[in-house]
Amino acid sequence: MNLFEQFSNSLWNFRSYHSLSRSKGSKSFLYIFLLFLFFYLISSIYYGAQLSSGVDILQNAIVKNVPDFSLSNGKFSFAGEMPFRVEEKDFLLVIDTTGQTTSDDFKDVRNGILITENELVTVQVGKIEITPFSIMAPLEINKNQIVQFLPALKVLIFIGFAVWYLFAFAGKLFGILLLSLAAMIATSIFRKKLSYLNQWNVAIYASTLPTLIKLIHILTGKPFAGFLFFIYWGLAITYVFLGIYYMPDAQNIETLPITEYPNPNS
Repeated sequence: MNLFEQFSNSLWNFRSYHSLSRSKGSKSFLYIFLLFLFFYLISSIYYGAQLSSGVDILQNAIVKNVPDFSLSNGKFSFAGEMPFRVEEKDFLLVIDTTGQTTSDDFKDVRNGILITENELVTVQVGKIEITPFSIMAPLEINKNQIVQFLPALKVLIFIGFAVWYLFAFAGKLFGILLLSLAAMIATSIFRKKLSYLNQWNVAIYASTLPTLIKLIHILTGKPFAGFLFFIYWGLAITYVFLGIYYMPDAQNIETLPITEYPNPNS
């Protein structure tokens, strides 16, 4: 079977799992590599476009709405009226170099940032961390530098996506490993004779539909939020069990139907 036949049969032809399970390890690895690469490219482009748009919005907002500021010699200066306050939902940003606002004012804040003349105060889930600007004394930053840097952030975002692919794919393989444990259980329940490579192959092809569902979930605004974990693993385990259930017994193996597609070159 070519890659397209592997893809289509893994989706709706459970009887083909007998042949799919006996694929060469390298062929199955190439399949999951390309499937995950497709998923990752589409989702990265989607997220990248959103982040790129967010960077443009942030850049315009800083230029139009944020007064001049600078960090030099471990001191932060701000040209606007203070305290400068931005509050949205559960997040609070305050810039105040006059000393009127301190970290004590953030005790009841769940998430926020306070910038004073001498320190940066961050609050994450009610936990306060204070970073003195004195440790950044050699660093000099101003509004114009930030505005000029933001376009380069778009490139860094896509570089980050490229680097993260290796870790994401490793996570995918770990998920296949866990799914192969379900294949072992199904093999025992249905009394089939499958090697670990057969079970690993079944786990790979059983993950096709869950991977597509996850991609659709991302592209449609995450309508399954809170349920995606159960949908993904529920479908994957179901496909593993059905794929192994429809395999012939060891003593009665026969050629099972596989959906074949016409060769356009013939």
